[in-house]
Amino acid sequence: MIASRQAIAPPRNDDVLFLKSDYSPSRMDSGTPGASQCAFLQVLMSGLIDAFMANAREAAATVDRIAGSPSAVRAAVLSAVGDSRAIVLDPGEFLPKEVLNALCELPGLVHEPSDEALSTADAGITSAFAGIASSGSVCIAMGPPLAAATSLLMPLHVVLLRASRIVERPRDLFSPTCLGGEGLHRNLVLITGPSATADMGPLVRGVHGPHRLQIFVLE
Repeated sequence: MIASRQAIAPPRNDDVLFLKSDYSPSRMDSGTPGASQCAFLQVLMSGLIDAFMANAREAAATVDRIAGSPSAVRAAVLSAVGDSRAIVLDPGEFLPKEVLNALCELPGLVHEPSDEALSTADAGITSAFAGIASSGSVCIAMGPPLAAATSLLMPLHVVLLRASRIVERPRDLFSPTCLGGEGLHRNLVLITGPSATADMGPLVRGVHGPHRLQIFVLE
């Protein structure tokens, strides 16, 4: 099952898939004389990251590219949560153990929160199953404890996305060769920007969920 917090408009054609790069596999020839497959993949990955960041920002998310070391991730998250008094962390399924351990020592972190604590927490931190370059969406895997609460309830949603888990299009998530075929066995939610609604007129953000979405792309 797959759900979305905000509707995603599909790209009109291949020309608008990558806003800030031109590294679509259909446009690059990995057989170009002198070009190694490794170099091709590095360029392609860089294009996916650039496209993801550009599209996520277009959807009103704040996106930063940071080192994936425990100290760098902890410092970035501390800066993002600011003076939040109550922070909730999901199980960090898609993070290295060292990074998760560093986050477990954050000041203000609520361990084993009650329902009341979840309803009043200031920030939720989730590890993303994947990122989608064509829309700037983050994909959260539901099921693990607190995955839903940390991504949907708090005013600030902080997402930690490993750069290697960024894919080109939503359909890639359901390919047996993508991310080990995990997407075929998961209940996934796509999140594109902060919560928003225009049901009553002008677009208003933060009505049914997080007011702010901060994404850190971990390299």
